[in-house]
Amino acid sequence: MEFLQFATDVGFPIAAACGGIYFVFLTQKFLLDSVLERIQGLIAIIRQLDKRITSMSQDIIRIDALMSEALDIAKEKEKNGS
Repeated sequence: MEFLQFATDVGFPIAAACGGIYFVFLTQKFLLDSVLERIQGLIAIIRQLDKRITSMSQDIIRIDALMSEALDIAKEKEKNGS
């Protein structure tokens, strides 16, 4: 009933345009909410990958140190004379 009163007050084309704008607003909100959920999921995956990379980097440094010590290889600083 309120829509009919609004339509008679401002005219049907204006009331229909307002209804269309509201529909577009709801559609845009729905799409952006779904995109936001996917972005948050990707952020979580990226954080997990970053933790793995950090862990792997530390493991590689540890392995390099152990191999250098086991094979009696001079470190780069000692090779350069620093």
